[in-house]
Amino acid sequence: MQLRELLHAIIPYSLNKKIAERKCGFNKQDKVLIKNQVALYPPSLDLKKIVTTELDRTIAFLPYCARPLGDIKCPLSDPVYGRKHRKCIRLSGGRCDVPCSVGEMVDVLKRHGYTKDRIFIIDSDSNLLPWLEKKKEEGYKYVIPGVACYYGIGYALDFIGRKLGYKGCIVFLEDYDPEDKKHGLCRNVFDYLSMLKTDKGKRTKINDKSIQLIEKILDGEYP
Repeated sequence: MQLRELLHAIIPYSLNKKIAERKCGFNKQDKVLIKNQVALYPPSLDLKKIVTTELDRTIAFLPYCARPLGDIKCPLSDPVYGRKHRKCIRLSGGRCDVPCSVGEMVDVLKRHGYTKDRIFIIDSDSNLLPWLEKKKEEGYKYVIPGVACYYGIGYALDFIGRKLGYKGCIVFLEDYDPEDKKHGLCRNVFDYLSMLKTDKGKRTKINDKSIQLIEKILDGEYP
């Protein structure tokens, strides 16, 4: 783990959330976006121009922890690594009827021309960041969407936005079960560190309204 990651991991959840919100310029964001747990980076980004003229220069990343777990679980769950891998039936062109917010977002992206090589299921940050560097070298300029928790956004946005120069659209994860925060979003250092090597059973999801808004954005209907 790099020093930057460690520093953000030990920051209290409430403070880390505020830092992420400040970096995303929440005070300059459209309230419709924030209400649906979406933010632009930078806030002045012209989404309509991107989706009408440069959508082929756009990539996306989604977290493995938003796959289902429990009574309903991802059919590709590994006996050892659980959901912590990059495989996805829908992303590979197959049919999967298991309710899954990652799969639903994948469906939206594929309907708008995203190919398998433009969508990254995050199994670890150590694999995501080199992938983003590689895609930048290939000429990709935008991330729509980048889905993550506040801890992830808090430390990774500087690298993704400032160093690599990506612009785009961020979607913030939420707890799968609001009453079960223990197994929801990473809220402390122990949560964060435990997720680095194995699937510890964190249950998050991409809000349905966030998915619907991303589809509206890709349809060129927002703003």
